Amino acid sequence: MTFPDTYKFNSVDVAKYIAGKANERNIFLNITKIQKLLYIAYGVYLRVYEERLTDEHPQAWPYGPVFPTTRKKLLNFELGSIKPADSPQGLQTNPEFNKVVSFTLDNFGKWNAAQLTEWSHREGSPWYFATQTDGFKWGDRIPDEVIYEYFLQRISIKAEDDGAK
Repeated sequence: MTFPDTYKFNSVDVAKYIAGKANERNIFLNITKIQKLLYIAYGVYLRVYEERLTDEHPQAWPYGPVFPTTRKKLLNFELGSIKPADSPQGLQTNPEFNKVVSFTLDNFGKWNAAQLTEWSHREGSPWYFATQTDGFKWGDRIPDEVIYEYFLQRISIKAEDDGAK
């Protein structure tokens, strides 16, 4: 499957919204953990709706998948102070997006940053695939097609569950 270079939302807005929802659940966050949760939400959304979630593609960095622009903008941000209401209305009211965020936090929110990094580095993961490609260099984009196939095989959530797609 090939994905067009279109997307639903801004990656910084999505990361802040995930952080706000995590804060509502008293889930501790740091910059690494929010990057991994954003990556998982990206992969789940791609798998379920066959569409990119964010304007930014995840890249392969030494500690796993990273959204560089989002990382830079949130690096010195107090993640614990973010509330979902701080996010654009389109994120707050989008049922497909909120289903993916809930799924991500329900299944991965209790994991710490090190566990999420280890999960993202597993042999066969999209990050692993990207880092094993001939000519690979840090910062290369992780292909959406690889992310889609990986999440398709490992994540059990369907769009039909809420009447979407």
